[in-house]
Amino acid sequence: MIARIKSEITLWRVIVAIIFVTGLYATYIRFFEGFRASTNLSDQMPWGLWVGLGTLCGIGLSAAGFGISAAVYLLGMERYRPILRASILISFLGYLTVMVGYLYEIGLPWRFWHPIVMWNHRSMLFDVCICIMTYTTVLTFEFAPAVIEKLPWKAFRETVLRYHHKILIGVVLAGVLLSSMHQSYLGGLFLIARGKIHPLWYSQYMHALFYLSAIPAGLALTVMAIYLSMRSLNVRVDFSILSDCGRMIQMLLIVYAFFKFLDLVSNQALGYAFQRTSEAGYFWLEVLLFLAIPIFLLSYDFVRSNPERLYWTSAIVVAGFMVDRLNVSINSLQTAMGTHYVPKWTELASSVLVIAAGVIAFRYAVIYLDILPKMTVKPATRWISNAGVPAQA
Repeated sequence: MIARIKSEITLWRVIVAIIFVTGLYATYIRFFEGFRASTNLSDQMPWGLWVGLGTLCGIGLSAAGFGISAAVYLLGMERYRPILRASILISFLGYLTVMVGYLYEIGLPWRFWHPIVMWNHRSMLFDVCICIMTYTTVLTFEFAPAVIEKLPWKAFRETVLRYHHKILIGVVLAGVLLSSMHQSYLGGLFLIARGKIHPLWYSQYMHALFYLSAIPAGLALTVMAIYLSMRSLNVRVDFSILSDCGRMIQMLLIVYAFFKFLDLVSNQALGYAFQRTSEAGYFWLEVLLFLAIPIFLLSYDFVRSNPERLYWTSAIVVAGFMVDRLNVSINSLQTAMGTHYVPKWTELASSVLVIAAGVIAFRYAVIYLDILPKMTVKPATRWISNAGVPAQA
């Protein structure tokens, strides 16, 4: 018995246990000791890690769901159907984590229902809130068949799936529209901070830049999730699909870099990148991680055709995207606001808790639901670097 318990205690399970213990304690501090005890936020910096990491990154990294859905259902690109449900699940869990994260962000979380009945048509935050609620509803509908298929009642199951199929295209169209609006609205939200956001990030086209940057980041996260599932969850996916996603990520990053450069030139803000300021340092870190390094690496076939190299390149894209969103929401504001914000450990612990819960939910959904194609036999495997498929050791 003792030997069995020791064998079940792995490094990753210990790490997850630490994340949950510290995260739950941070949650207790947030809801029972108050906002001030759980954050380093102030009147000068009222938005911090919960907004930058929880909302902006969470929503942006969930962008692959509507992109893959549009490709399969609207454009007829059946090649990508094997990864369709995984991308929808990532988006669904991403939006759920954002909704849970809002309970930490809102000063009075028990009033979360107010925007449903108290409409403010002039508020960009209201638009963001409505889009989150409606698109989460759409994602729930899109993901529902994966759960319904496992129900034991055959007649009920077939009836529901038949009606679901009849209105699916309309739901996908609504999802593409709502997600596009929401990705843009998050950027438009910062248009009201003119004169406070550093010129390297402020633009009258922030809504478009947010939209263009979210799609490659969402695809990169999808590639990472599917690769890890192929390694450890008895999943088999044609790796050439992920390789094609790598090409698409590179193309989308080039498009974003082109528009970002034109925007900096038109706003006469490019010179700020060469000043000796902390903002310039943050900007170049973003450029390196989100644009320069991934675009360079994805230019080579030996990166796109190798599972591990593509995974780490996608991880760089995701890291660069997170730097971009944190730059916009935190680093670009500190000079104008005359403050220096450093997140409190409770902010980080609660954010990591929500992310870890989403990762665990994805893992068990892949195991118990038909999210990704399963291998009929689970052999001892090794990875072939060129083909990117598991083979018997």
